[in-house]
Amino acid sequence: MTIKGAIWYQGEANYIYHQKKYNCSFPAMIDDWRMAFHQGSGGQTAPDFPFGFVQLSTWNKKSKRDAFPNIRWHQTADTGFVPNPRMQNTFMAVAMDLPDEKSPYGSIHPRDKQDVAFRLSLGARAVAYGEQDVAFRGPFPNQILSTPKYLEVTYDQEVSVTPSENIFQICCSESESPWDPKAHWVPAPIMQWGPTTVQLSTSLCSPTEQVAALRYAWRDWPCDFKACPIYSASKILPAPPFISTNLQPKDDGK
Repeated sequence: MTIKGAIWYQGEANYIYHQKKYNCSFPAMIDDWRMAFHQGSGGQTAPDFPFGFVQLSTWNKKSKRDAFPNIRWHQTADTGFVPNPRMQNTFMAVAMDLPDEKSPYGSIHPRDKQDVAFRLSLGARAVAYGEQDVAFRGPFPNQILSTPKYLEVTYDQEVSVTPSENIFQICCSESESPWDPKAHWVPAPIMQWGPTTVQLSTSLCSPTEQVAALRYAWRDWPCDFKACPIYSASKILPAPPFISTNLQPKDDGK
């Protein structure tokens, strides 16, 4: 048989045993599916057919583990968004802002599939059908500037912002790597914002520590239903989670 595209929903079972390999195994699975259908259909199915997936949703509201956010990050081949150079012709629906604590199927399976389907459909229109001017990705940082008192995050599009004390976190470090499980992460409250920027306080790092990294929504259950702090200007698409060590010094004299 031939297919025009495929969809993958979540992958929560991998957070225990295959978490560290998921940034390799998930893109490899997509490649394998594409080649299997291409060869199995005698070349009638495109070898790079569109592939959409739902990023891992929520599970444990009280959890402070990194397992779920790590899997979300690895689902994008550690890029934070798709398509990207490793995962071309792909699209993603962010679902971390659609928790359902009372779902009869377990909170990992929220009942609100309408928003998931709508977000997937935007990606399909843009990536699979090539429709122009269809916004399908939530805001993602394209620059993070650092000063002794704050970080300034500039997004790739206009944003809608709700103040938060803890959705952003910074790694305070004198020498340890932010990738170390014992790294010191503290909240970075939102101080102020503009059309495309968010300014974050770094006051919770001690004067002897450097801000080594920044991450966003790095929890199993980062926010309540459709209530994450950063969305597209239309308030339709949530910003995906990210982690970054690419902090550039800001020249406040300019």
